Amino acid sequence: MSTARHGQAWSRFAAMFPALLAAQFVLAAGAVTHGVAGIARGDSQQWAVAGVALAQAALALLRAAPILLLLSLPLLALKRPRWRVAAVAVLWSLFIALQAALDQYFQVARVPLGADLFGYSVAEIRTTLSGGLPSDPRSVLAYALPLLVLWGSLYVCARWWAGGSGRWTTWLLAAGLLAWLLPLPTGARVLRDDAARDLASNKLAWFCADLWRWSRRGAVVVPATGAAAAVAVAGADEPPLDPQFPFLHAEQTPDTLGPYFAPTTDGRPPNLVVIVVEGLGRSFSGPQASLGSFTPFLDELAARSLYFDNFLANQGRTFGVLPSLFNSAPFARAGFTALGARMPPGPGLFSLLRQQGYHTAFYNGTDTRFDNERAFLQLQGVQHLVDLQNFGAGYQRDPFSEWGYPDRELVSRVLADSTQLQTPFLLAMQTISMHTAYQFPGQDAYLTRFEQRLRELRIDDARLAAYRADANIYSTILYTDEQLRRYFDAVAKLPWYANTLFVITGDHRLPELPMGEHLDRYHVPLIIYSPLLRQARRIRAVSSQLDVTPSLLALLSHAYGLQRSARTPWLGTGLDLDDSFRNTHQLPLQQTKTSAPDYLAGHWWLHDGKLFELQEGMRLAPIDDARTRDWVMRRLQRYEQANAIFLQQMKLAPEGATPPLVAYREAVQEAQPIGEAPVMRGLSTASAEVAVAGDGVQLTAMFSNGDAQASRAFVPLAVLTAEDGRELQEVSGRALQLPADGQQQVQLILQRPGACGSRCYVSVFPSDPQTGRAIGQGRYHVPLDVRATAGSAP
Repeated sequence: MSTARHGQAWSRFAAMFPALLAAQFVLAAGAVTHGVAGIARGDSQQWAVAGVALAQAALALLRAAPILLLLSLPLLALKRPRWRVAAVAVLWSLFIALQAALDQYFQVARVPLGADLFGYSVAEIRTTLSGGLPSDPRSVLAYALPLLVLWGSLYVCARWWAGGSGRWTTWLLAAGLLAWLLPLPTGARVLRDDAARDLASNKLAWFCADLWRWSRRGAVVVPATGAAAAVAVAGADEPPLDPQFPFLHAEQTPDTLGPYFAPTTDGRPPNLVVIVVEGLGRSFSGPQASLGSFTPFLDELAARSLYFDNFLANQGRTFGVLPSLFNSAPFARAGFTALGARMPPGPGLFSLLRQQGYHTAFYNGTDTRFDNERAFLQLQGVQHLVDLQNFGAGYQRDPFSEWGYPDRELVSRVLADSTQLQTPFLLAMQTISMHTAYQFPGQDAYLTRFEQRLRELRIDDARLAAYRADANIYSTILYTDEQLRRYFDAVAKLPWYANTLFVITGDHRLPELPMGEHLDRYHVPLIIYSPLLRQARRIRAVSSQLDVTPSLLALLSHAYGLQRSARTPWLGTGLDLDDSFRNTHQLPLQQTKTSAPDYLAGHWWLHDGKLFELQEGMRLAPIDDARTRDWVMRRLQRYEQANAIFLQQMKLAPEGATPPLVAYREAVQEAQPIGEAPVMRGLSTASAEVAVAGDGVQLTAMFSNGDAQASRAFVPLAVLTAEDGRELQEVSGRALQLPADGQQQVQLILQRPGACGSRCYVSVFPSDPQTGRAIGQGRYHVPLDVRATAGSAP
């Protein structure tokens, strides 16, 4: 290329760049408009999301400018103007189209696409997105309009500004290089929660950043094998890791469930039915659900069950649920089942019960090769496996997606075999309908039920548009809930029902409905129901899916005469049935196959290297305390070291899935977490009292700063909620800052709306002045009995 032509190409880039800038802004505006309409936040939040989104779109384009310049120069040097414009239009259209595709994925999944793209096959991605791509005129326009703007603007620029100055390209290149010094996500701190930040983020920048993080996430370094290596990875207050079986330990799970269950009527061990409900989240199911409960049957069942309010799935997608729930297994690197043929056998609920005479069965309306579930189940020795491949004749596949059979057909298929089950048995079923595309045959009837449910929940008129934007999702939740009702109504008439334990949980919380914070993705209900249950109970202590199999085996061996393995590689330590809000566990959580693990130890949560306090109401408050963060980080590093040794050895237990069995030992004491976290008092709500005062509610709260230095500025925030969890009102006080070891009393007045009924709840906490998020310990669900004069939370 001659120097003159090179100079002309250099000048033309700046002359044509406004066309790309216009298309970029139109793309960002369309994506945010569509997203905000679905989430339907308040006006101020909508403008904040839009502003941050446009700022990030501009910054992402500036960052891309040097690369686009390098790729565009040969095209801009073409002699013929038409070829030149056409070539640049193709290249820049690919840039816009890539962003549009990432935005479209977000509209379907409500989470940005990152390196997890490489954790799935092409067939699995096609199945996941089947039927879920937006096709309404507004969505099509949102992605077609940026290309039309790009092509039209390029035509105008080429015709009216064909010359241009090389100086502007030089300035543009300099700005693009400097843009890499600015942080992404720009401006995200002004947004209230993760859902708003995800919506405002530039999806291409997010994808590239996550891909870069994933590519640099190397394996944890493990010292040379042997006894010295095992000692090397142990801390001062921790036992050494076994260099061959790093997760192996004596099985000491206490039988916390036993006191709640009566003997079976026939003296035999009870049957088990485990139901894994796709996408079932706590925020839309159960008492005081933040979005209101759309699972009326499960709510009825919960009232007759052991109901775990503060229960966690250990994964943010389905890939990890079977190993977590049935085997209490580690995640390996991209999920236990991603190990494929290298997946080692280990003791789990299926294998240990089959070893003791149980018949085992698993039902799924989809292809269990997805996430390699079939190989896992076969490794566990499941005897009867029904899925998409052998579902049988006479059942209707879902015509709206590639997943397979909707939940009504799944329940019908399970019921078809239910009269012939050999007792005792372990039967598991995994639903699918609560997944994109949220469409199923007969949906119109459930859309009508959805409108009826909105009236039953007394959803405010101002929020109805947001709910109706997600009508397909809510109607699908009602549909799955109704199919579970149909299943229970049918099996209640069968002879084996009286001696059966039913366990119901979600694989993770579906992401398409609004989420408040990162924790919401893991917060799912756990229901343990049985005709053998002596009393129903609502449990506030925190547990996770890793604790389910250890507790069920402890119950069966202690109360019903079975045996359990003397040693296990299980990560869980059993379900905690304490009345108080607490967490005695240490456990990993992993949102996607490629994400770095989160870690929960006591009431400290580590996410992306940042420390949070797990507070009552399953809220996360950011904490700035290096000593506590280091304590939790050491626990995470110990898990990662054990995981790395496991990946080297590919062994869980010496005897694989069928270890020697021993009877439950009564003298076993409840295992306590290793080590203790540093004591940290921080900013907290020391007390809160509420009282009815005329037509209002008077809140008196005492805020305390337990640190040795002045607290950060905070705003006292009170939230009034109805008995079903709907937010009715929010009131804040003036900003405060407490001195070291200082206290201050605050009084707030809330109006008492008619929707309050006979009882409401008030939550009060110190909040960030900009985002409104909790930044210290609060008091949550303080009861307000409108028939009384006062209620308190000491």
